[in-house]
Amino acid sequence: MTSPRMPVYFVSHGGPNLLDPNDYPPNEKIAQGLGKIGNEILSLNPRALLVLSGHWEAGATTLQINSKNGIPQPLIYDFYGFPSWMYKEEFPHRPDPELARQVSTMLNSANIPTEIVDRGLDHGVWVALKKAGLANAPFPIVQLSLFHNESMEKHVEMGEILAPLRDQGVIIVGSGMAVHNLRDLFTGRSQEVPAYVPMFDKQIEQALLESDNRKQAVVELENSEYLRKAHPTLEHLMPLHVATGAAKDSIKVKKMLEAYQLSLSWSCYKFSDE
Repeated sequence: MTSPRMPVYFVSHGGPNLLDPNDYPPNEKIAQGLGKIGNEILSLNPRALLVLSGHWEAGATTLQINSKNGIPQPLIYDFYGFPSWMYKEEFPHRPDPELARQVSTMLNSANIPTEIVDRGLDHGVWVALKKAGLANAPFPIVQLSLFHNESMEKHVEMGEILAPLRDQGVIIVGSGMAVHNLRDLFTGRSQEVPAYVPMFDKQIEQALLESDNRKQAVVELENSEYLRKAHPTLEHLMPLHVATGAAKDSIKVKKMLEAYQLSLSWSCYKFSDE
């Protein structure tokens, strides 16, 4: 029996305070949006999640993937200046060495050298997935790096290589931010939502929902006049490009969440065939 083709998601992940119920209570819009995505994933009962985060880049032309063995590695608390309890948060999960080997083989066969390593999940994965209700998930979670480059085209191509996994029960998740300008956020320049936030967010939406060629449209975001305000560096945008590549010719794209916080956009998307 053929497995149904799994969807692809792009999620915006924020910081560890996403787990603070005072900042993001269950009835808050962002919490509800991520919770809905988590419930959908659980209902699909996938073979595994393959997640890429803006917080792990390997080489300019090489990749790394975790799950070298079946033992979960310690979480990576790659954030600074937050309350001490956030550095004690846990995210019970299990890796999948078999999937790591399969993905490595796929990428190596496409002339992308890929190393399997022992590495914990960074907060771009475990914080978002924990808020989505996926701690102790009944399926394994594997993290794949991005390239350490800003080539939108190369990240779309990476996603295309990964696309066949969707027919084998694997859900691919790109975790970044639709708009991610921490400079404006932390310097206090943004006392309200800057104009570039909804403008660039709308350009992403148009590329995904309105273009006849999604892959080309997301690559052409590199020409946006708002790009370097929305993303002074591009690592939080690249997961969107991998997700778009992995979606390939999926006929349906749905915006699962739209929320702006000063110089951040939390927009999330789902790519599916139904």
